[in-house]
Amino acid sequence: MEGFVVSARKYRPATFDSVVGQSHVTNTLKNAIKMGQLAHAFLFSGPRGVGKTTCARILAKAINCTNPPEDGEACNACESCVTFNEGRSLNIHELDAASNNSVEDIRKIIDQVRYVPASGKKSVFIIDEVHMLSSAAFNAFLKTLEEPPAHAIFILATTEKHKILPTILSRVQKFDFKRIKVDAVAEHLKSICEKEGIEYEFDALQLIGLKADGGLRDGLSIFDQIVSFSNRHITYKVVVENLNVLDYAYYFKSVEMMLTADYEGLLVMLNEVIDLGFEVKDFLVGLTEHFRNLLVARTPKTVGMLEISDNVRKQYTEQVLAVTPTLLLNAFNLCAASEQALRNAVNPRLHVELALMKLAHLQHAISLAQDQEKKKSSDRVGAQNLSVTGNAAVSAEVPMTVVEDRPFNPLNPEVKRTRIMKGPFVIPKSLDDVDMNVVGSKQDEEEAEAFVAYDTRVVISKEIFDAAYAKLLDKLSGDGLFRIVSLLRQDAYRLDHNKWIQSVPSEVVRKQLADERHVIDFMRLHTNVPNLLLEMEIVELAANPNDKRPYTNEEKLDQMLTKNPALRMLMKKFDANVKYE
Repeated sequence: MEGFVVSARKYRPATFDSVVGQSHVTNTLKNAIKMGQLAHAFLFSGPRGVGKTTCARILAKAINCTNPPEDGEACNACESCVTFNEGRSLNIHELDAASNNSVEDIRKIIDQVRYVPASGKKSVFIIDEVHMLSSAAFNAFLKTLEEPPAHAIFILATTEKHKILPTILSRVQKFDFKRIKVDAVAEHLKSICEKEGIEYEFDALQLIGLKADGGLRDGLSIFDQIVSFSNRHITYKVVVENLNVLDYAYYFKSVEMMLTADYEGLLVMLNEVIDLGFEVKDFLVGLTEHFRNLLVARTPKTVGMLEISDNVRKQYTEQVLAVTPTLLLNAFNLCAASEQALRNAVNPRLHVELALMKLAHLQHAISLAQDQEKKKSSDRVGAQNLSVTGNAAVSAEVPMTVVEDRPFNPLNPEVKRTRIMKGPFVIPKSLDDVDMNVVGSKQDEEEAEAFVAYDTRVVISKEIFDAAYAKLLDKLSGDGLFRIVSLLRQDAYRLDHNKWIQSVPSEVVRKQLADERHVIDFMRLHTNVPNLLLEMEIVELAANPNDKRPYTNEEKLDQMLTKNPALRMLMKKFDANVKYE
């Protein structure tokens, strides 16, 4: 009992190759040692328990090894390696900045840096949790860190790199440590179990790795706890019980009840989870993550993102086949919204129960919504068929697909597109009056989407359009857009099915009117024609120059002076000059 050493210390890596999950760092350091291109200062940053301090110690040992192998590792046989392994090396100095963060502590290190090591190659200074140093201590450390003696090397380690001064970051070589994956933690625990003769289930080791949240040290601490609890026989059930983790089976069962609209079973299961000692918030968070995992498991490209055991991954891939994408996405959104609202809920349990009852009826609600949308689409298609001129008898029913609206650009009249409604479309006997030519770019052909130049099935009532036109002028006048009002009032317009053709006197006016996007939006809304198209044509000016309409302030003044010469004489008499703004 007295000789027990926790696994985090007993199996602490002693070589670069034994470090778990940080090959991008260890390979770089080994190559730097082999090539003799070591920097004078390093910064190791990353989450807790991923091997920052361990790599710093391995690097310090490898630097001072007097008989280094060709692979860049320490030999673990020379005097320097032996003294390091026994904890009596005089060339390696460690400082915990969490409790030694003052200027005086840094000055002690600066004083030590001046002395050449009695034995070995380098004096290595490891400063752990370096972000805890005060600003004054950082500033006192700057000069030494930038230009240390040739025999000194600094290794800084931190979990919060953003708290370190930029002046420090610019003087070090930075290495970012990653979170260790669940499978890597499980494999490391598996090797320990085989060395210690401990019986295990690999699913249980993966659950420990998941609970470790990317930190191997946390995983080893949990591992020791489970070994003691299970009497050296680690099973999935024991890990779930000891770590107070809610089993995946509850979430898979929840989805099955949702598919069968069994809201009573969902409420009973929630009560069972509460009796086990879990909070309702924990269950809702886990259920939200379960729907996320189902979304990820839909395709082979993303299923690898699930950090779970192979057995559980298989259950996800099987259950996702029974859930439609629409239902799955709506369930995920519902749980995420409920989780957000739960923070301010007065009665959390009632709030989660309501969310579960909504989930149970979600599939029925989606079906009703889809039926209503189909009915609306059918009604709209029927209304459009009634507006077709002539007697068009039904010859066939062709299912149409939904094509998303694309905004109409008045500056490019060739690209005019409308929306084809879904549902059965009634085709007339004669297609001569129906323009179904596909226009668009190469991307349209690649997408194989059909767009119609303009819809000849729509006939706009002139009375309705005139009333909407009058409302448009009133709104523009109320908004103070008198320039646009004058353009619309001065020129005529005509209708051609779903086209509003506006005559304009010049290209400048056409561009001015095209910039006012809200004009066409307003007319679409008040004519109840969502695919109304605006087309502008430039009319030729009259042959008589006197009939030219003035648009600029200069043109208006010239017309006034031409019609009233007395005004010109008056301006000349008083030496009046007109300034245009």
